[in-house]
Amino acid sequence: MFQSDIEAVVKPNITQPVINAVVRPTTFQEYIGINDGFGKNVNGFPSEIIDDDIPKFHFILGFANDTYVDGAGTGFFKRAWNFDDFSPTKVAKLKKKHKNVKVVISIGGKGAEFPFNPQDDSSWIDNAVTSIKELIQDYEKYTPRVSDDNVIDGQVIQRLKDDPDVSNSMKVVSISPTDLVNLQYLALYTNKPDNIDWINYKFYNQYFPSENEFINFFNNLVNDYDAAFKLVAGFSSDTSTPTPTSQQACIDGCRILIERASLAGVFVWNGEASAPTYSLEAELQKLYTKE
Repeated sequence: MFQSDIEAVVKPNITQPVINAVVRPTTFQEYIGINDGFGKNVNGFPSEIIDDDIPKFHFILGFANDTYVDGAGTGFFKRAWNFDDFSPTKVAKLKKKHKNVKVVISIGGKGAEFPFNPQDDSSWIDNAVTSIKELIQDYEKYTPRVSDDNVIDGQVIQRLKDDPDVSNSMKVVSISPTDLVNLQYLALYTNKPDNIDWINYKFYNQYFPSENEFINFFNNLVNDYDAAFKLVAGFSSDTSTPTPTSQQACIDGCRILIERASLAGVFVWNGEASAPTYSLEAELQKLYTKE
């Protein structure tokens, strides 16, 4: 039922987006380890939500945050998740039991409308490469991946990809645009599209009154990024922060996109807010089996 074959190409049409591609839903992603008032709910990977029939199931650890001096970023990233709850040993155990699971280290934070503000571009890049490399090496034996939830300089991604010590973990890299910083992410992506494997767009930060508006916006993004097989639709289970979007319209839109073979996958922000029921995750994963 699940396929990863991409056929044909994306052919942009400015006035009426037409997506000439066959894209099957292969990826489900779950943010986890968020130290933002939710941590009491989750003390490890919620393996019960994993559907082993979905080819790629990603847990995204949040976050590795920059440190700031007088409001300016230094490039020294530190993990915010509980290392004992999401330890390399637990990653290995999880991956052994569930062959479709990968664990991703998320760089940045949920405030994507506030891009990094380096004290000095050159030193920030050097510091970012060094500190992110150290975070990766904590998990290197278990091949974590990297997700950018803020606008990281493309040089950081390139240097980490070129570094033989961590290049294996940089084989899968994603970015997480939102409406306010989409142009910055688009510029980052178009400069080096081969360096970015997934585009995790935060649809929950925008209002879509109906599934048609959601689908039209989704298709426009596919055209803008020229990446039908990379765009992943983001949902939020966090009710503590009101979001403008109509969640049902987005779910219905995803159902239609899957029926049209036009959606690669979805992600959920976040596991801590979803616990203990994980009802949103369950509803979204059912879409994968209704092709």
